[in-house]
Amino acid sequence: MRKNEKIIVSALALLFSLCAAGVGCGLAGDSGLSGWERFACNFIFSMQFLATLWTVVAVFRRTRE
Repeated sequence: MRKNEKIIVSALALLFSLCAAGVGCGLAGDSGLSGWERFACNFIFSMQFLATLWTVVAVFRRTRE
């Protein structure tokens, strides 16, 4: 995969991941969940974004030979 393609795919992945996390946190906030259930949902949505970010970093990481 060329560098330009990596950048485009990574930017799209981060954008959609951030949007999904925002929508998920918004839906969890409007629901009738208790405090710890809302915290668990928000934690999962936040970790989903961080996992995508870690994947993007791994794509661009150079390995030492």
